[in-house]
Amino acid sequence: MFISHESRAAVKETRVKSEYPQPVVAPPSAGKVLEFLGVTHKLTRFQTGSAYYLFETVFEPESGNRLHVHRHEDEVVYIVEGEIEIRLDNQKLKAGTGGIAHLPRNIPHALYNPLKTPLRLLAIAIPGGMEDYFDELSDAIKDGALDDAIDREISQKYGIEWLE
Repeated sequence: MFISHESRAAVKETRVKSEYPQPVVAPPSAGKVLEFLGVTHKLTRFQTGSAYYLFETVFEPESGNRLHVHRHEDEVVYIVEGEIEIRLDNQKLKAGTGGIAHLPRNIPHALYNPLKTPLRLLAIAIPGGMEDYFDELSDAIKDGALDDAIDREISQKYGIEWLE
C-alpha cells in the first residue's frame, strides 16, 4: 500500500493529537516554572493522557501551606531533598529524603518544612488537571501578592478548600 507524503503527515498529526499518551523524556531543566509559586510543571495532563500531573516544588525553610483538602485529585509526594511534616487534622507525620506519602482526595492535610534548609519535592496529582489551578494562581499574582478573594475563587473552581 502506498501512502503519499501528505497522508503520512496526516497520520503523524493524528497520532500527536491522539488521546493516548506518547512517551516523554524531560531533561532536568525542562518544565514551565511558576516563579512566585515555587512550582515547576514537569509533566502535564497533556503529556500523560490526563492520567496525572507531575510537578516539582520547593518549600523555603520553616514554611508550608495551610490545612486544605482536594476534592478532585489524590496526591503522591516524594521528598527529593530535606524533610516534610504532614499534618492530617490533629496527627503529624514526618518523612525525609527519599520518603513518600500518599494523600487521598477528601483528606485534610497541610505540608510544612520544619528544617532551616529548603525542602524540594516531586508531587503527582491524580488525575491530571491541577496544573491549571497553579497557572491561574500564577496569572493572578500582582507584584508578588495574591488577593485573598481571588485566591479563594480560584481554589473553589478547582475543588481545593482551605480549612484555616
